Amino acid sequence: MATILIVDDDESDLVLLESMLGDEHELHRAMTGEEALKMYLHHDIDVVVTDIQMPHGDGIELITAIKGLNSDAPIIAISGQKPHKLGIAQMAGATSILSKPLIPKLLQEAVARAIADETPPTG
Repeated sequence: MATILIVDDDESDLVLLESMLGDEHELHRAMTGEEALKMYLHHDIDVVVTDIQMPHGDGIELITAIKGLNSDAPIIAISGQKPHKLGIAQMAGATSILSKPLIPKLLQEAVARAIADETPPTG
């Protein structure tokens, strides 16, 4: 069982992420990048799943901050409104990128790769 920090400013998206991941993992949740960074610092987090578009510290800022603390931190970036920002998230250090609406199997596979410390396939 991994400890996953899920970050999204939309409550319904957080509930959806919890339903996709919660049965197999311990979950922590945050609704802002600022709150997520505090949780990352105070908990032993194995994987971060973060939305990109959020108020009070977007996902790119969060990725940069976490990578500054731990360059090996596995981070999965997700976005629905600004999919072009997923490329920026990847350049900032996201291990995997996924577009919303999320396909549960793809999210679960990305988390499994992150836990196993595997590089995602390209293509």
